[in-house]
Amino acid sequence: MGTPELHTIEGPRGPVAYERWGAGPPLLLLAGLGSRSRLWGELPRLLSERFTVLAPDNRGVGGSRGGEPFTLEGSADDAALVVADAGFPSTGVIGVSMGGLIACQLAVRHPEAVHHLVVASCGARLTPSHIRVLRFFELAFTRLAPEEAANALMAFAFASTFADRYPGFVDQAARLWTLDPDDRPGALQQLAHLKAGLDLRPRLAGIACPTLVLAGELDPLAPAAATRELAAAIPEARYREVPGAAHSVLAEGGSALLNEDIEFLTT
Repeated sequence: MGTPELHTIEGPRGPVAYERWGAGPPLLLLAGLGSRSRLWGELPRLLSERFTVLAPDNRGVGGSRGGEPFTLEGSADDAALVVADAGFPSTGVIGVSMGGLIACQLAVRHPEAVHHLVVASCGARLTPSHIRVLRFFELAFTRLAPEEAANALMAFAFASTFADRYPGFVDQAARLWTLDPDDRPGALQQLAHLKAGLDLRPRLAGIACPTLVLAGELDPLAPAAATRELAAAIPEARYREVPGAAHSVLAEGGSALLNEDIEFLTT
């Protein structure tokens, strides 16, 4: 399938826009800070050969601008609406970075809606290093032009070995990640919510579905130790650290990691 169906739900917290790709068992993709569904690039099309892929815009950006302010809990409720609107009782979920935190909240708040969970490149709590990371994002969003901010952030999104080997891929990722001017207020509101305080560890014990947690060995934004701590708080979670990878672990892990994720989601 070459192009997605575009849907918008008028939910109780405001509009929720999502793309729907392909056919088969459902798979919900939850992206990170400031991200529209377009951030996934070619991944939804590739996965649509096996799944019905559902890719929403996070609250505050894209077609999900407006409504109530962003919260992780509210975004989990938005995600549950997407699954129900698409006609599925439950789904597999892949959540990356801030999307991983939303995915965890979804599995806690709506356990019936998630049958398998893959969480990548995120930590369970706000640490001093995470505060500095969020401050860097704030400066990038407010002091730089969107294209400059996106290019600067690629230095942290990909390990240098990967970036040198696949410069065209990284350039494309920067274009996909570039904020539209109308999305900047929503992205800053997401940042403000995260900076206000975060510790999901007490709630993670309530996740009952099979869970795979992925970390990049060299991730400077969500260090592997923080992601390992998140995995340890989820009962019977499987932890997988990708050698030499930074924050964009799904891309850096290549087809081998993607196939591993697919096998996990379908067994």
